Amino acid sequence: MALSKVTSQGWFQGSEQTRGLQFIGAIELLRLLDRLSSRPRWPSRDVPLPIVQLRRPPGVERPLDALANRPAGARGRRVPFALVDGAAESRRKLLDDVVGQLASEVRGVARLRFPRFALVGWLLDLTLPAGVEADEEEREIAREFRMHLQRRMRVTRDGMQDLAQDFPWWIRLVIGVMPRIGLALMALLWRPAKWVGEQSLGGRSHQGLYRLARAVVKDRLAERHEDEVGDLLVRALLEDLRRSHRRWTVWGTGRRRTGHPWLLLDDHDGDCAGQWLVDAIGRVRNGVQSGQSWRANPLNRPDPLLVIVAKESADVPATHAADALAGYHDWLRQLSRSGNWVLELETDATDPARGIIGALSEYPPLRLRRAVAAPLVLLVLAGSLVAVPFVNHGRCDDWWSPSLRSPLERVGAECIGVSADPLRHFVPDSVPQDIRPALEDVYGRIMAENRKAALRPDAITIVFLSVLTPSTANSFHALVEELRGVWVAQKNSDVPIKMLLANGGEGPGGRGLASSDIAADKIIELAARDRSVVAVTGLSISSDTAKSAVKRLGSNALPIIGTLTSADDMASVNEYYYQVGPNNLRESKVAAYYLRNRLNVTNVAIFFSGDTSDRYSQNLAEDARLSFAERGIVVSQYKSYRVANDDEGLAPASLGQGACPAEATPGYAVFYAGRAQYLAEFLRGMNSKCQGSTPPVVASDSSTRFILEGTMAQFPNVRLDYLSFASPAAWADCAKVPFYKNYLDVFRKTCQTLGDGRSAAAYDAMQVLAEGVRQVRRTDPGARVREGLLAGIGSIRPDNAIQGATGTIGFGASTRVPSNKAVLVLQGNTDTTSTPRLLCGELPFREDLAAGLEQDGGCPRDPQ
Repeated sequence: MALSKVTSQGWFQGSEQTRGLQFIGAIELLRLLDRLSSRPRWPSRDVPLPIVQLRRPPGVERPLDALANRPAGARGRRVPFALVDGAAESRRKLLDDVVGQLASEVRGVARLRFPRFALVGWLLDLTLPAGVEADEEEREIAREFRMHLQRRMRVTRDGMQDLAQDFPWWIRLVIGVMPRIGLALMALLWRPAKWVGEQSLGGRSHQGLYRLARAVVKDRLAERHEDEVGDLLVRALLEDLRRSHRRWTVWGTGRRRTGHPWLLLDDHDGDCAGQWLVDAIGRVRNGVQSGQSWRANPLNRPDPLLVIVAKESADVPATHAADALAGYHDWLRQLSRSGNWVLELETDATDPARGIIGALSEYPPLRLRRAVAAPLVLLVLAGSLVAVPFVNHGRCDDWWSPSLRSPLERVGAECIGVSADPLRHFVPDSVPQDIRPALEDVYGRIMAENRKAALRPDAITIVFLSVLTPSTANSFHALVEELRGVWVAQKNSDVPIKMLLANGGEGPGGRGLASSDIAADKIIELAARDRSVVAVTGLSISSDTAKSAVKRLGSNALPIIGTLTSADDMASVNEYYYQVGPNNLRESKVAAYYLRNRLNVTNVAIFFSGDTSDRYSQNLAEDARLSFAERGIVVSQYKSYRVANDDEGLAPASLGQGACPAEATPGYAVFYAGRAQYLAEFLRGMNSKCQGSTPPVVASDSSTRFILEGTMAQFPNVRLDYLSFASPAAWADCAKVPFYKNYLDVFRKTCQTLGDGRSAAAYDAMQVLAEGVRQVRRTDPGARVREGLLAGIGSIRPDNAIQGATGTIGFGASTRVPSNKAVLVLQGNTDTTSTPRLLCGELPFREDLAAGLEQDGGCPRDPQ
């Protein structure tokens, strides 16, 4: 066996060493071999490799020595190769020589291992002492295997190589200590051993390594079936190469092998081991264990061995080396029909081609692509580890969460969307310390009820959509009250309810529900996955963003019950929206009646928000102007205050200064239709100008928190009356009203310290939904709740009204707003309490339960 020396100067070693390649078409041949040597990056592009047979005339120097320099001198990762003489003493020696050279150390890649070939070789060498009893055969076979591992060496290009390296460490360990158990475990657990035990030899499969070993020894299969044994060795060799180059498994080590190993075989015409090996490789490739054939699918698990055979022959092949690439394509197209794995090329270097030596000297060395799969995976993994925390932070999720879908999205500093764990998502650092315990308490109570509801198969899910991350203490107090009302309804309902909290975000300037579109989309996504989600409640403010959220939810057939929304056009967005409070038109009519009949007002100034997205304030101001005109009240001023720099109007303080009449005007009053957060500034401006003659002010229902926070103490000289949807002050003893009794018992308050109707409004919204569910299940116990809930809610009419904590609730035929809903006018006191001045509308629980205000007989009534 002759191997060319490889130096650092490249593959070309001079004209003498490349004499066998000095023929026409040598460069084309090298291009083909380089192309076949490089493995495609994607496993799906693997194709069968031909047996390239290079025919030369007798007496001409063989090209194999020069070709061996190509894999040996490859740049970057080198390619394992074997240069063998086909005139070997035996087939076994030829294959041992091939395996020994292919298993040599190669720069840049791990050694090739041949465990299946080693096991088959052990079987062929296996002998048992004469006279061994049948029950001792397994012990002797195991002992022979241990001795085989200890004494068997393999000759490689680097010297002697221990065969034990083909076996994993645990097999070597167990075999060395307990041979019999080790061999049994190997046959049972190790894939190469299982593969060998499944091979057919002697015309049948022996189904196991032990049985095959006995058959080889007792039936002398190696001697009786020499051809089958040879094919088994070749099959084991190719299977080992397939496995060492595999890329289809997660831990496939073949991803780092970017080149195909070469087998350079000097064949000798006639019946020699080299010719047999060529034929055996073709036979093995044409048939696989499953019975499928390369004829049916030549791409079925191709082995990675590139075989190059040099053969002396007087017969001239049809394809010349100059047409090597075209010949290869023709061979590949015909492979499935012909089953011929040999690609014959004519190479005649008898008369060296002119200029070929120079062309060979300039031809670059073999270059293989870099194995980027593993680094790329590591890079992607590292990038993921870096990116995942940022992505999950943007989704308000745990930094390590592997989830690909999140019901939340971070907008600025707020988590927007739906959460079943509000304690984690909706308790920002900005929560005032005096409010944090109450907020965490009510969240914890809702989550506890959710766990109970989850155990009930008939439970429904309702989403509470509101501003859960406000920026002011007043807003957090209001949120706590609403959530407490939700919890009281959830706890006392005979319909098991799971409450999810959805944050619409406050947004810049405290406008509220700035990201309600995102929250609505998250609710819609949740409802598409979870059929128990039946409705949405909340929406405590009337704004463009709230209206947009109603559109989105309604277009996906989700009913919405507004708690404190009152803008007139909210109820006309779509048929899926209802509300438990009166609309602005009814409020304005009550305000006009109160001003004219109780305060004898004939002249009024109306002030409202200049924020065009604040539908509540602008709509209430317009309704008030019309209602006041109907009562004969002159509107002397109609002005807006500025919230942002781009809004219309003056600053609230400047507007307050303009509210003072130039001279004493009997019957003059101010109607403030703005938001509570600007009321103090408005009153300061008014006080600074009015000089002790401050006119009475009637404010909108938004001003409730202004009174409850004690801000009225700063304005003892101002008479401030305000509208309210609901208040415990409506009853002489609110503790006798079922809702307030449950509320006060749990949260340890009194009717005097409660003062806010927000919790009652949230409670009533939940009552409406629960009654709608009852109506659906009464009609058809097996019906889906979501599909029938809208009709169930619509069936709540004035004649079968709900006895709500804020008043009786019965919806009109076409308005989806409670008919003649109770509206209170309260006078704010400096000690956070309020004095009732007027009730328009009907309160439930008459005097036998809770003595309350009597409705004024002249109050306006809604058209029927």
